[in-house]
Amino acid sequence: MLKHIKLLCCISLGIAMAGCYKDKGNYDYIDINEVSITSDSSAVVVLQQDTLRINVQLKQTMPDAAGLTYEWVLYAANGTPLERRQLGTGKNLTAMISEKPGNYNLDYFVTDKKTGVSFQKRFSISVESAFGEGWMVLEENGGTTDIGLVTRGKKIFKNIYSTSNKGQKLPAGTREISIIQYRGQEIYILSPADMVQVDYVDFTKIKRFDQFFYDAPAPKPEGNYLLGGSDKVMYNNGLVYTASTVLPPPYTFGLPLIGAGEGPYYMEPYPIFSISEGKFFYDRISQRFFRAGPYDIELSPCPQFDPAADAYNMNNVGKKLLYAEQNVTDVHNLLFKNNNNDSLFIYVLDAGISNPAVAKYDVTGVPGLLGADHYRMSKTLTYLYYSNGNKVYKLDILAQTSTLLYTFPAGTQVADMKMYFNWKDFDDADNNRLICIATNEAGHGKLYYFPLAVTGNFEGNTYRTVFNGFGKINGIAYKSGN
Repeated sequence: MLKHIKLLCCISLGIAMAGCYKDKGNYDYIDINEVSITSDSSAVVVLQQDTLRINVQLKQTMPDAAGLTYEWVLYAANGTPLERRQLGTGKNLTAMISEKPGNYNLDYFVTDKKTGVSFQKRFSISVESAFGEGWMVLEENGGTTDIGLVTRGKKIFKNIYSTSNKGQKLPAGTREISIIQYRGQEIYILSPADMVQVDYVDFTKIKRFDQFFYDAPAPKPEGNYLLGGSDKVMYNNGLVYTASTVLPPPYTFGLPLIGAGEGPYYMEPYPIFSISEGKFFYDRISQRFFRAGPYDIELSPCPQFDPAADAYNMNNVGKKLLYAEQNVTDVHNLLFKNNNNDSLFIYVLDAGISNPAVAKYDVTGVPGLLGADHYRMSKTLTYLYYSNGNKVYKLDILAQTSTLLYTFPAGTQVADMKMYFNWKDFDDADNNRLICIATNEAGHGKLYYFPLAVTGNFEGNTYRTVFNGFGKINGIAYKSGN
């Protein structure tokens, strides 16, 4: 046994000594071209749909005529880089960023063509939303529509929708953007035969028309998709659909509201509501008002006419509704035209009281009002702003007189006009004191900012800022900060 142990010890010692024996083999060692990469910064902030530019400086220990290759690869910083996008193959980078806001890694690879050896530098990229706030513009070109945005910093972004949706455009005739501030910001875009919801940050499409319904009707969405009190309200081909937001989301529309037992109806798409008294609707067919509470499935008649308390009979108006909009608190002003098309009236409806029909005014003789094409109510005074061709007027409802505020060049047509309000900043000095007017002239669109003086007229009788370079403008809306 002792002999065996001695033998094993000798074998082990021999193996150890062999391992320590100096390797005198012949090997060739070559120097390689080492590349060092430097830049001004490794952390870069870029706006979404803006251009990312990075310049680098390279130093080589052994430059070769074969040269170098380059690759820039972007991927999300959180998690495994499963979705990688090559941004460029040049020494320096110039690339449009379409990724959603967030944090990303950008890997830069430099490869020596002769040896195939690569060197890498990583950049941290923070993509921020460029579309957090500004005037959204529906811009039509060549039979399709896209969205532009004029930021508060006066920068113009074009083709936001198509860039965020793999080149898909909106159909011709897309005319309205409805924005709902409810548990965040919701953006809806209305076309003649569709309505889509887009993400408020990057404008990627979330829903199409049929996905808003349990059983979708033929699409003919009309203006002013809105939040009315605690309900979302959809006007489609004259019918009214509601979805209560008291229940948990998703807020899906069922059947339209049932008529009040007096035949079919066709409701004009103007929001008239209060949280306390519910919603009011005006029927084009019977030319009268109906109402509906938060949980009603049937339209109801309005309060019976009381000559001592009511300025007009809400159940028997007998006129064409041209426009309606909230003025202050729950007060709404409605512009009517008689059926002979030669007389105009303002009816005042306070949606927050039990006898809503509070006043009416004959405004037939007001210049430019008959035949006007766009309207916008003041939110602080009893003024209605309206356009007729290339002229903009202010109607003093109480005095039943108007003032010509501005005349655009001949051939200009007002496309839309909206009152500015920034939901993110209630102290903004321009809130309800600036009107944005979009115009079209010879197929080209412009955007004007008109600040309002305390008199309700345009300050200095002119505009503050104008933006050029748009295609045909169909509509505008202000998007507050996220």
